[in-house]
Amino acid sequence: MFKMPLLLESEIVYLKPLSEADYDVLYQVAIDSVLWEHHPIRNGFTTEGFTKFVREAITIGSLIIIDKKKNEVIGCTRMYGYNEEENSVVIGHTFISRDYWGIGYNKSIKKLMLDYAFTQVAKVVFYVVENNIRSQKALEKIGAVAKGNIIRNYEGNELKCILFEIEKGKQLC
Repeated sequence: MFKMPLLLESEIVYLKPLSEADYDVLYQVAIDSVLWEHHPIRNGFTTEGFTKFVREAITIGSLIIIDKKKNEVIGCTRMYGYNEEENSVVIGHTFISRDYWGIGYNKSIKKLMLDYAFTQVAKVVFYVVENNIRSQKALEKIGAVAKGNIIRNYEGNELKCILFEIEKGKQLC
């Protein structure tokens, strides 16, 4: 069984389990529709879409992302889908405020999550919507390898995705 962390911390961020108490402050980040362009929940910037996202996120096991210097919420991410047979877990459904794009925050977040995941599993899996080039390039920079195309069914919608994997010891961050 995969055990979710209670707290992960780097020099610039910390991650803690998402709770319903985080709803309002996280929604202030989520109202940016650009963050949801490649997300399975395309309307996550709306009250209805975000409420659905948070309910699912809490049930699955998600982490709220907090900028340590400003002590403010900047996004959310997930570790879910533990597969005992493959000895793997999935990281995904991440969104981060655009103010934090391209300045090392995503890499720091992924490093924390990968380091933690690899204390329990041998492989981490990522599913990226095929037209989400930004996320594909970010994953390649941390050592993820594209394994092929896959159709994922998400709430009745078929999503064309690329399956990426990182094996323990092969991460670049």
